[in-house]
Amino acid sequence: MNLALKVRLYPTSEQQTLINMTLGCCRQIYNLTLAERLSFYDENIRGKDLTKQQKTEIYKSYKPKTEKEYKAEYEYMKDVSSVSLQQSRRDMETAFGNFYKGKSKFPRFHSKKNKNSYREVMSVKFFWNKRTIQLPKLGEVRFKNRELPKWLHIEDKVCNITVSKNPSGQYYASILFEVAEMPKLKSENQAIGLDFSPADEYIDSNGCSGKDFGYISQKQVHLKQLRKLERRLARKQKGSRNREKARIKVARLEQHIANSRKDWIEKETLRLVRNYNVIGIEDLTIKGLLRASKNARNYVDTTWGTFTTTLINKSKRYDCNVVKADRFFASSKLCHVCGYKKTDLTLAIRHWQCPCCKTEHSRDMNAAINLKNNAINILREAEEFKSVESVEGLVNLALTATGAFDETERKIS
Repeated sequence: MNLALKVRLYPTSEQQTLINMTLGCCRQIYNLTLAERLSFYDENIRGKDLTKQQKTEIYKSYKPKTEKEYKAEYEYMKDVSSVSLQQSRRDMETAFGNFYKGKSKFPRFHSKKNKNSYREVMSVKFFWNKRTIQLPKLGEVRFKNRELPKWLHIEDKVCNITVSKNPSGQYYASILFEVAEMPKLKSENQAIGLDFSPADEYIDSNGCSGKDFGYISQKQVHLKQLRKLERRLARKQKGSRNREKARIKVARLEQHIANSRKDWIEKETLRLVRNYNVIGIEDLTIKGLLRASKNARNYVDTTWGTFTTTLINKSKRYDCNVVKADRFFASSKLCHVCGYKKTDLTLAIRHWQCPCCKTEHSRDMNAAINLKNNAINILREAEEFKSVESVEGLVNLALTATGAFDETERKIS
Protein backbone atom coordinates (compact mmCIF):
# COMPACT_ATOMS: atom_id res chain seq x y z
CA MET A 1 0.00 0.00 0.00
CA ASN A 2 1.02 3.64 -0.47
CA LEU A 3 1.32 6.09 2.41
CA ALA A 4 2.55 9.69 2.42
CA LEU A 5 4.78 11.55 4.86
CA LYS A 6 4.75 15.35 4.86
CA VAL A 7 7.82 17.19 6.16
CA ARG A 8 8.81 20.84 6.27
CA LEU A 9 11.78 21.80 4.11
CA TYR A 10 14.50 24.31 4.95
CA PRO A 11 16.10 25.17 1.58
CA THR A 12 18.95 27.63 1.18
CA SER A 13 18.38 30.97 -0.55
CA GLU A 14 19.64 29.55 -3.87
CA GLN A 15 17.37 26.50 -3.51
CA GLN A 16 14.40 28.74 -2.67
CA THR A 17 15.00 30.73 -5.86
CA LEU A 18 15.08 27.54 -7.94
CA ILE A 19 11.98 26.12 -6.24
CA ASN A 20 10.04 29.32 -6.90
CA MET A 21 11.23 29.26 -10.51
CA THR A 22 10.10 25.64 -10.89
CA LEU A 23 6.69 26.45 -9.44
CA GLY A 24 6.29 29.32 -11.91
CA CYS A 25 7.38 27.23 -14.91
CA CYS A 26 5.00 24.39 -13.98
CA ARG A 27 2.11 26.83 -13.72
CA GLN A 28 3.06 28.33 -17.08
CA ILE A 29 3.23 24.91 -18.78
CA TYR A 30 -0.15 24.00 -17.35
CA ASN A 31 -1.78 27.26 -18.47
CA LEU A 32 -0.18 27.25 -21.94
CA THR A 33 -1.23 23.67 -22.72
CA LEU A 34 -4.72 24.33 -21.34
CA ALA A 35 -5.09 27.47 -23.50
CA GLU A 36 -3.88 25.49 -26.51
CA ARG A 37 -6.44 22.73 -25.95
CA LEU A 38 -9.19 25.26 -25.27
CA SER A 39 -8.47 26.99 -28.58
CA PHE A 40 -8.60 23.65 -30.44
CA TYR A 41 -11.84 22.70 -28.68
CA ASP A 42 -13.50 26.03 -29.58
CA GLU A 43 -12.48 25.82 -33.24
CA ASN A 44 -13.30 22.17 -33.93
CA ILE A 45 -15.84 20.85 -31.41
CA ARG A 46 -17.72 23.48 -29.41
CA GLY A 47 -21.13 24.44 -30.83
CA LYS A 48 -21.01 21.94 -33.72
CA ASP A 49 -23.58 19.20 -34.32
CA LEU A 50 -21.31 16.19 -33.97
CA THR A 51 -21.80 12.72 -32.56
CA LYS A 52 -19.77 11.50 -29.63
CA GLN A 53 -17.70 9.25 -31.90
CA GLN A 54 -16.90 12.16 -34.24
CA LYS A 55 -15.87 14.34 -31.30
CA THR A 56 -13.60 11.56 -30.04
CA GLU A 57 -11.92 11.15 -33.43
CA ILE A 58 -11.33 14.90 -33.72
CA TYR A 59 -9.98 15.03 -30.16
CA LYS A 60 -7.58 12.14 -30.83
CA SER A 61 -6.24 13.86 -33.95
CA TYR A 62 -5.02 16.78 -31.85
CA LYS A 63 -1.23 16.94 -31.40
CA PRO A 64 -0.16 19.26 -28.57
CA LYS A 65 3.21 20.90 -28.15
CA THR A 66 5.88 19.03 -26.20
CA GLU A 67 8.07 20.32 -23.40
CA LYS A 68 11.01 20.60 -25.82
CA GLU A 69 9.04 22.99 -28.03
CA TYR A 70 8.11 25.14 -25.06
CA LYS A 71 11.74 25.14 -23.86
CA ALA A 72 12.87 26.35 -27.28
CA GLU A 73 10.39 29.22 -26.97
CA TYR A 74 11.10 29.97 -23.29
CA GLU A 75 14.82 29.52 -22.58
CA TYR A 76 14.49 29.83 -18.78
CA MET A 77 12.52 26.57 -18.62
CA LYS A 78 15.77 24.70 -19.29
CA ASP A 79 17.01 25.66 -15.81
CA VAL A 80 14.31 23.65 -13.97
CA SER A 81 13.60 19.93 -13.74
CA SER A 82 12.14 18.53 -16.98
CA VAL A 83 10.23 15.83 -15.06
CA SER A 84 8.27 18.41 -13.07
CA LEU A 85 7.22 20.13 -16.33
CA GLN A 86 6.16 16.79 -17.77
CA GLN A 87 4.08 15.98 -14.68
CA SER A 88 2.38 19.38 -14.87
CA ARG A 89 1.42 18.75 -18.50
CA ARG A 90 0.08 15.30 -17.60
CA ASP A 91 -2.02 16.79 -14.80
CA MET A 92 -3.59 19.16 -17.32
CA GLU A 93 -4.27 16.31 -19.76
CA THR A 94 -5.95 14.31 -16.99
CA ALA A 95 -8.09 17.30 -15.97
CA PHE A 96 -9.12 18.04 -19.57
CA GLY A 97 -9.81 14.34 -20.23
CA ASN A 98 -12.10 14.16 -17.20
CA PHE A 99 -13.97 17.22 -18.48
CA TYR A 100 -14.31 15.70 -21.95
CA LYS A 101 -15.69 12.45 -20.46
CA GLY A 102 -18.19 14.40 -18.34
CA LYS A 103 -16.59 13.48 -15.01
CA SER A 104 -15.70 17.03 -13.94
CA LYS A 105 -16.08 20.68 -14.83
CA PHE A 106 -13.82 22.52 -17.25
CA PRO A 107 -10.31 22.84 -15.72
CA ARG A 108 -9.36 26.26 -14.42
CA PHE A 109 -6.17 28.14 -15.12
CA HIS A 110 -3.67 27.99 -12.28
CA SER A 111 -2.69 31.16 -10.46
CA LYS A 112 0.08 31.95 -8.00
CA LYS A 113 -2.49 32.34 -5.21
CA ASN A 114 -4.05 28.88 -5.33
CA LYS A 115 -1.48 26.58 -6.94
CA ASN A 116 2.09 26.36 -5.62
CA SER A 117 3.29 22.78 -5.96
CA TYR A 118 5.09 20.46 -8.35
CA ARG A 119 5.83 16.74 -8.42
CA GLU A 120 9.04 14.76 -8.98
CA VAL A 121 8.96 11.04 -9.81
CA MET A 122 12.54 10.30 -10.87
CA SER A 123 16.03 10.72 -9.37
CA VAL A 124 14.60 11.28 -5.90
CA LYS A 125 16.45 10.01 -2.83
CA PHE A 126 15.44 10.16 0.81
CA PHE A 127 18.06 10.15 3.59
CA TRP A 128 16.46 9.89 7.01
CA ASN A 129 19.72 9.74 8.98
CA LYS A 130 20.98 13.02 7.49
CA ARG A 131 17.46 14.53 7.39
CA THR A 132 17.86 15.47 3.73
CA ILE A 133 16.02 14.88 0.46
CA GLN A 134 17.89 14.85 -2.83
CA LEU A 135 15.87 16.50 -5.61
CA PRO A 136 16.77 17.11 -9.27
CA LYS A 137 18.48 20.46 -9.89
CA LEU A 138 18.29 21.29 -6.15
CA GLY A 139 20.66 18.78 -4.62
CA GLU A 140 20.15 17.81 -0.97
CA VAL A 141 17.50 19.85 0.87
CA ARG A 142 17.21 19.72 4.67
CA PHE A 143 13.92 18.93 6.36
CA LYS A 144 12.70 19.29 9.92
CA ASN A 145 13.99 16.82 12.49
CA ARG A 146 11.16 14.54 13.62
CA GLU A 147 10.57 11.00 14.80
CA LEU A 148 10.41 8.16 12.28
CA PRO A 149 6.76 7.04 11.86
CA LYS A 150 6.04 3.49 12.98
CA TRP A 151 4.78 2.46 9.54
CA LEU A 152 7.88 3.75 7.73
CA HIS A 153 11.05 1.72 7.19
CA ILE A 154 14.27 3.04 5.70
CA GLU A 155 14.21 0.45 2.91
CA ASP A 156 10.71 1.44 1.72
CA LYS A 157 10.54 2.60 -1.88
CA VAL A 158 9.93 6.30 -2.65
CA CYS A 159 7.28 6.62 -5.38
CA ASN A 160 7.23 10.40 -5.82
CA ILE A 161 7.68 13.68 -3.96
CA THR A 162 5.43 16.75 -4.16
CA VAL A 163 7.14 20.02 -3.24
CA SER A 164 4.79 22.82 -2.18
CA LYS A 165 4.87 26.36 -0.84
CA ASN A 166 2.13 27.76 1.42
CA PRO A 167 0.94 31.41 1.49
CA SER A 168 3.16 32.22 4.48
CA GLY A 169 6.31 31.31 2.51
CA GLN A 170 7.01 27.90 4.11
CA TYR A 171 8.17 24.95 1.98
CA TYR A 172 6.95 21.36 2.40
CA ALA A 173 7.56 18.00 0.77
CA SER A 174 4.94 15.23 0.66
CA ILE A 175 6.79 11.92 0.14
CA LEU A 176 4.78 8.95 -1.13
CA PHE A 177 6.17 5.58 0.01
CA GLU A 178 5.32 2.09 -1.11
CA VAL A 179 5.13 0.15 2.17
CA ALA A 180 4.09 -3.32 3.21
CA GLU A 181 0.51 -3.70 4.36
CA MET A 182 0.19 -2.55 7.95
CA PRO A 183 -0.68 -5.18 10.57
CA LYS A 184 -4.30 -4.74 11.60
CA LEU A 185 -4.65 -4.13 15.31
CA LYS A 186 -7.03 -6.24 17.36
CA SER A 187 -9.63 -3.92 18.78
CA GLU A 188 -12.50 -4.56 21.14
CA ASN A 189 -15.70 -5.75 19.49
CA GLN A 190 -17.46 -2.42 20.02
CA ALA A 191 -19.62 -0.06 18.02
CA ILE A 192 -20.09 3.68 18.39
CA GLY A 193 -22.16 6.38 16.72
CA LEU A 194 -20.99 9.94 16.07
CA ASP A 195 -23.52 12.75 15.72
CA PHE A 196 -22.26 16.05 14.29
CA SER A 197 -22.07 18.99 16.72
CA PRO A 198 -20.91 22.47 15.62
CA ALA A 199 -19.63 23.32 19.10
CA ASP A 200 -18.05 19.94 20.06
CA GLU A 201 -17.25 18.38 16.64
CA TYR A 202 -19.34 15.34 17.59
CA ILE A 203 -21.44 13.72 20.34
CA ASP A 204 -20.98 9.96 20.57
CA SER A 205 -23.39 7.25 21.68
CA ASN A 206 -21.57 6.93 25.03
CA GLY A 207 -22.42 10.51 26.00
CA CYS A 208 -18.93 11.90 25.33
CA SER A 209 -18.00 14.69 22.94
CA GLY A 210 -14.99 15.84 20.96
CA LYS A 211 -14.10 18.27 23.76
CA ASP A 212 -13.59 15.30 26.11
CA PHE A 213 -10.73 14.25 23.81
CA GLY A 214 -9.12 17.66 23.37
CA TYR A 215 -11.21 19.35 20.67
CA ILE A 216 -10.93 23.17 20.63
CA SER A 217 -12.56 25.54 18.15
CA GLN A 218 -9.40 27.09 16.73
CA LYS A 219 -11.23 29.99 15.04
CA GLN A 220 -12.82 31.00 18.35
CA VAL A 221 -9.51 30.83 20.24
CA HIS A 222 -7.60 32.97 17.73
CA LEU A 223 -10.51 35.13 16.58
CA LYS A 224 -9.41 38.31 18.35
CA GLN A 225 -5.83 38.08 17.09
CA LEU A 226 -6.96 37.18 13.56
CA ARG A 227 -9.32 40.16 13.36
CA LYS A 228 -6.57 42.47 14.59
CA LEU A 229 -4.13 41.31 11.92
CA GLU A 230 -6.77 41.46 9.18
CA ARG A 231 -7.63 45.07 10.10
CA ARG A 232 -3.95 45.98 9.90
CA LEU A 233 -3.73 44.33 6.49
CA ALA A 234 -6.78 46.22 5.21
CA ARG A 235 -5.23 49.57 6.16
CA LYS A 236 -2.01 48.97 4.22
CA GLN A 237 -1.59 50.43 0.75
CA LYS A 238 -1.99 47.87 -2.03
CA GLY A 239 1.30 46.89 -3.65
CA SER A 240 3.45 48.15 -0.76
CA ARG A 241 6.02 46.13 1.16
CA ASN A 242 4.23 46.75 4.44
CA ARG A 243 1.10 45.16 2.99
CA GLU A 244 3.08 42.08 1.99
CA LYS A 245 4.52 41.84 5.53
CA ALA A 246 1.00 42.14 7.00
CA ARG A 247 -0.30 39.49 4.58
CA ILE A 248 2.41 37.05 5.66
CA LYS A 249 1.47 37.56 9.33
CA VAL A 250 -2.17 36.76 8.58
CA ALA A 251 -1.14 33.73 6.51
CA ARG A 252 1.08 32.39 9.32
CA LEU A 253 -1.71 32.63 11.87
CA GLU A 254 -4.16 30.92 9.51
CA GLN A 255 -1.56 28.22 8.87
CA HIS A 256 -1.17 27.71 12.62
CA ILE A 257 -4.97 27.36 12.97
CA ALA A 258 -5.11 24.84 10.12
CA ASN A 259 -2.19 22.82 11.52
CA SER A 260 -3.72 22.68 15.02
CA ARG A 261 -7.05 21.54 13.59
CA LYS A 262 -5.42 18.89 11.39
CA ASP A 263 -3.30 17.58 14.28
CA TRP A 264 -6.39 16.96 16.41
CA ILE A 265 -8.25 15.29 13.54
CA GLU A 266 -5.36 12.92 12.82
CA LYS A 267 -4.99 11.88 16.48
CA GLU A 268 -8.72 11.56 17.18
CA THR A 269 -9.53 9.51 14.07
CA LEU A 270 -6.63 7.20 14.91
CA ARG A 271 -8.01 6.69 18.44
CA LEU A 272 -11.47 5.86 17.09
CA VAL A 273 -10.42 3.30 14.48
CA ARG A 274 -8.11 1.58 16.97
CA ASN A 275 -10.73 1.20 19.70
CA TYR A 276 -13.90 0.41 17.72
CA ASN A 277 -14.86 -2.11 15.09
CA VAL A 278 -17.99 -0.31 13.88
CA ILE A 279 -18.44 3.48 13.64
CA GLY A 280 -21.72 5.02 12.47
CA ILE A 281 -21.63 8.57 11.10
CA GLU A 282 -24.09 10.82 9.28
CA ASP A 283 -23.88 12.22 5.78
CA LEU A 284 -24.25 16.00 5.92
CA THR A 285 -24.10 18.93 3.51
CA ILE A 286 -22.42 21.61 5.61
CA LYS A 287 -23.02 24.25 2.91
CA GLY A 288 -26.74 23.67 3.21
CA LEU A 289 -26.62 23.97 7.00
CA LEU A 290 -24.72 27.25 6.78
CA ARG A 291 -27.60 28.98 5.00
CA ALA A 292 -29.97 28.63 7.94
CA SER A 293 -27.41 28.87 10.74
CA LYS A 294 -26.37 31.73 13.01
CA ASN A 295 -23.28 29.77 14.06
CA ALA A 296 -21.57 29.53 10.67
CA ARG A 297 -18.04 30.04 12.03
CA ASN A 298 -18.22 26.92 14.21
CA TYR A 299 -19.77 24.89 11.37
CA VAL A 300 -16.84 25.71 9.08
CA ASP A 301 -14.20 25.34 11.80
CA THR A 302 -15.18 21.73 12.52
CA THR A 303 -14.28 20.65 8.94
CA TRP A 304 -16.66 17.69 9.28
CA GLY A 305 -15.92 16.58 5.71
CA THR A 306 -12.18 16.32 6.42
CA PHE A 307 -12.88 14.51 9.68
CA THR A 308 -15.11 11.85 8.08
CA THR A 309 -12.81 11.41 5.06
CA THR A 310 -9.78 10.87 7.32
CA LEU A 311 -11.80 8.47 9.47
CA ILE A 312 -12.82 6.38 6.44
CA ASN A 313 -9.27 6.29 5.05
CA LYS A 314 -7.76 5.16 8.35
CA SER A 315 -10.48 2.57 8.94
CA LYS A 316 -9.21 0.63 5.92
CA ARG A 317 -5.82 0.19 7.59
CA TYR A 318 -7.09 -0.89 11.01
CA ASP A 319 -9.94 -3.28 10.11
CA CYS A 320 -12.70 -0.90 11.19
CA ASN A 321 -16.08 -0.50 9.48
CA VAL A 322 -17.24 3.12 9.06
CA VAL A 323 -20.87 3.25 7.91
CA LYS A 324 -22.44 6.46 6.61
CA ALA A 325 -26.16 6.75 7.25
CA ASP A 326 -28.46 7.82 4.45
CA ARG A 327 -28.71 11.61 4.11
CA PHE A 328 -32.43 11.48 4.92
CA PHE A 329 -32.10 9.08 7.86
CA ALA A 330 -34.04 10.70 10.75
CA SER A 331 -31.45 10.01 13.46
CA SER A 332 -32.63 12.81 15.79
CA LYS A 333 -36.38 12.17 15.44
CA LEU A 334 -36.35 8.42 16.14
CA CYS A 335 -36.60 7.02 19.66
CA HIS A 336 -33.80 4.47 20.00
CA VAL A 337 -35.82 2.48 22.55
CA CYS A 338 -39.17 1.90 20.81
CA GLY A 339 -38.65 3.37 17.33
CA TYR A 340 -41.26 6.13 17.60
CA LYS A 341 -40.69 9.02 15.16
CA LYS A 342 -41.30 12.56 16.44
CA THR A 343 -42.07 14.42 13.22
CA ASP A 344 -42.49 17.86 14.83
CA LEU A 345 -38.98 17.96 16.34
CA THR A 346 -37.22 21.26 15.56
CA LEU A 347 -33.59 22.31 15.97
CA ALA A 348 -34.50 24.44 18.99
CA ILE A 349 -35.62 21.35 20.95
CA ARG A 350 -32.55 19.77 22.58
CA HIS A 351 -34.39 17.42 24.98
CA TRP A 352 -37.66 15.58 24.43
CA GLN A 353 -39.72 12.73 25.88
CA CYS A 354 -41.00 9.85 23.81
CA PRO A 355 -44.84 9.72 24.08
CA CYS A 356 -44.86 5.92 23.65
CA CYS A 357 -42.20 4.60 26.07
CA LYS A 358 -41.80 7.82 28.15
CA THR A 359 -38.00 7.79 27.70
CA GLU A 360 -36.22 11.11 28.21
CA HIS A 361 -33.90 11.85 25.30
CA SER A 362 -30.97 14.17 24.79
CA ARG A 363 -31.24 15.08 21.12
CA ASP A 364 -27.57 14.57 20.19
CA MET A 365 -26.97 11.42 22.20
CA ASN A 366 -30.19 9.84 20.91
CA ALA A 367 -29.09 10.61 17.34
CA ALA A 368 -25.67 9.05 18.00
CA ILE A 369 -27.27 5.85 19.35
CA ASN A 370 -29.53 5.65 16.29
CA LEU A 371 -26.50 6.06 14.02
CA LYS A 372 -24.72 3.25 15.87
CA ASN A 373 -27.74 0.93 15.58
CA ASN A 374 -28.17 1.82 11.92
CA ALA A 375 -24.53 0.92 11.20
CA ILE A 376 -24.88 -2.41 13.01
CA ASN A 377 -28.07 -3.26 11.08
CA ILE A 378 -26.52 -2.40 7.71
CA LEU A 379 -23.46 -4.57 8.40
CA ARG A 380 -25.66 -7.40 9.68
CA GLU A 381 -27.77 -7.33 6.52
CA ALA A 382 -24.62 -7.34 4.42
CA GLU A 383 -23.28 -10.39 6.27
CA GLU A 384 -26.61 -12.20 5.85
CA PHE A 385 -26.54 -11.49 2.14
CA LYS A 386 -22.98 -12.84 1.87
CA SER A 387 -23.98 -16.00 3.72
CA VAL A 388 -26.40 -16.92 0.93
CA GLU A 389 -23.82 -18.63 -1.26
CA SER A 390 -25.87 -20.46 -3.87
CA VAL A 391 -28.83 -19.76 -6.15
CA GLU A 392 -30.95 -22.17 -4.12
CA GLY A 393 -30.20 -20.14 -1.00
CA LEU A 394 -31.32 -16.98 -2.76
CA VAL A 395 -34.54 -18.68 -3.90
CA ASN A 396 -35.24 -19.98 -0.38
CA LEU A 397 -34.59 -16.53 1.04
CA ALA A 398 -36.99 -14.98 -1.50
CA LEU A 399 -39.67 -17.64 -0.76
CA THR A 400 -39.30 -17.07 2.97
CA ALA A 401 -39.73 -13.33 2.52
CA THR A 402 -42.75 -13.90 0.21
CA GLY A 403 -44.33 -16.27 2.70
CA ALA A 404 -43.85 -13.80 5.54
CA PHE A 405 -45.43 -11.07 3.39
CA ASP A 406 -48.43 -13.29 2.49
CA GLU A 407 -48.93 -14.22 6.15
CA THR A 408 -48.86 -10.56 7.19
CA GLU A 409 -51.30 -9.64 4.41
CA ARG A 410 -53.67 -12.45 5.48
CA LYS A 411 -53.67 -11.24 9.10
CA ILE A 412 -54.39 -7.67 8.07
CA SER A 413 -57.30 -8.73 5.85
